[in-house]
Amino acid sequence: MKNKGIILIALFGIALIFGSCKKGVNDPSFSLKSRDARITADWVLNSMNKSGIQVIKVGQETYTSTTTYVFDGTTMTETSNVGFGDQVSSYPYSYEMVINDDGTYNETETVDGEKFETTDYWFWANSDKTKIAVTFSGKGTYMINRLAKDELVLTQSSVSSETDTDGKITTVNNDLTMSFSKK
Repeated sequence: MKNKGIILIALFGIALIFGSCKKGVNDPSFSLKSRDARITADWVLNSMNKSGIQVIKVGQETYTSTTTYVFDGTTMTETSNVGFGDQVSSYPYSYEMVINDDGTYNETETVDGEKFETTDYWFWANSDKTKIAVTFSGKGTYMINRLAKDELVLTQSSVSSETDTDGKITTVNNDLTMSFSKK
């Protein structure tokens, strides 16, 4: 009976240790690779959802416009509405990002057959201990929702508000989720 109790305590302790290896909420429970080793790879965008809402208030009048981008792995669909119904356009799209261990990243974006390539710098946006956010120069800071050996999910949310000298208030909300797989 004593041995069963010791084994249960040992198993509980091991579970706590492995559970503490997770940095992100959706990360694998246990990984033999550090977050540095897992993030440095050749990543291909599989899906993306981006929404933006702009609200302009002038006196008693309020104007709202929305724009969404949905990428399904091959096609980007853009839907915008400025108060006159949805306007939808779709086009072939691809995005690949190579995150290098020297602090650089290379991206290749192809929009409707036109290719754009960029090289810039990346770094952990918060302390080296937690590493739950990453900054790509020229692109911004993203929260890491999931970082596994073959999967990366980045999110970004922002809210801004501005009032001009005439009292016009402009508020913009943006939300983005991108899911990548290792190439």
